[in-house]
Amino acid sequence: MTQKFSIGTWLCRILLACNVLAVLVYLTAAYAGYVHPSKSGLIAMIGLGYWIALIPVLLFIPVWLIFRVRYSLVSVAALLLTIPQLLTLSPLHFGGGDHNFRLMTYNALGLIFTQEGSPTTTVDEILNYDPDFVCLQESFPENRVKEKYGDQWKEVAEKYPYRNLWAGEYLGFLSKTPTEVVEVGKDEHLTYYALYRTEIGDRKAYFFNVHLQSIGLNDGDKQLYRNITDIEDNRLSKLRGVRSRLMSKLRTAFVRRAAQAETIKAKIDSIRTAVPDAAVFVCGDFNDTPYSYSYRTIRGNLRDAYADGAFGPTITYNADRFYFHIDQVFNTPDLKAVNTEVGDSKASDHYPVIVDYYLPNLNK
Repeated sequence: MTQKFSIGTWLCRILLACNVLAVLVYLTAAYAGYVHPSKSGLIAMIGLGYWIALIPVLLFIPVWLIFRVRYSLVSVAALLLTIPQLLTLSPLHFGGGDHNFRLMTYNALGLIFTQEGSPTTTVDEILNYDPDFVCLQESFPENRVKEKYGDQWKEVAEKYPYRNLWAGEYLGFLSKTPTEVVEVGKDEHLTYYALYRTEIGDRKAYFFNVHLQSIGLNDGDKQLYRNITDIEDNRLSKLRGVRSRLMSKLRTAFVRRAAQAETIKAKIDSIRTAVPDAAVFVCGDFNDTPYSYSYRTIRGNLRDAYADGAFGPTITYNADRFYFHIDQVFNTPDLKAVNTEVGDSKASDHYPVIVDYYLPNLNK
């Protein structure tokens, strides 16, 4: 009897140690955005896998409820410490409501391309959702888009008389109200933001259209990642080259995004100081999750439209098994999304994000 008790005790201790380790990894992932990627690329990468780190923390709870109830407090405490992160991962907004303008952000795969097998195009998605403002990433010049879509593009042009599809290359904006390009931010890698000024009713509005540094994986890198994540083939040989080919690119991208995010944050602060009554929106392809340094830096005290207006977890990238929520929409604190939806069309390798807002006393 004593021997059985001893074995059980040691087993519980081992499980408890594993639980504590899982919690430490989870908390690191949850708060990874507070560490600059140049200080620790490893922490930045752990943050990328936040939802993966969450799974073992949750699984330990039913185990302890069966064998040692008090030990379940280890996981419960970790969850209580990360309530904001959990609600960003899986918001609990149950209903929509009246709205009087709609915003879409969409990495549209160049607009003129469509993923193989998709019955719809990215232009179909824009017309179907009929937003008032559209932030486009990976756009192409309008003459090429016209050539591709013909009469269908005429319908877009009628809906959106104010268009700019090539701000600094690759960033586009469609608007139903008069709009001007204020500024474009570029570095040696790619255009990473464009700032537009318009009005929503009688209120000035500024839109930052963002495309932060991508990982820069080539076809060989993507095939390597698919091999690694192929559950039907678990050979250790698949891991060869991961450190040098994938991890180093991830680290570099994290650091570049951090610098871009700091620039954009400074621009946001400048606008909000100069025009305090303006509505400010930041939308686009961050190539990073809500647990990253770039997300936390740009968001500041802005509101996250997905956290405010959606229900449940989501992904916004749908290709190459990189299933992450990397497309974001932020807005000034006095505005709140009444409904946020992520589309399911695979016309692009990103899903569109659509946000409905209600602005009191809006006179369109």
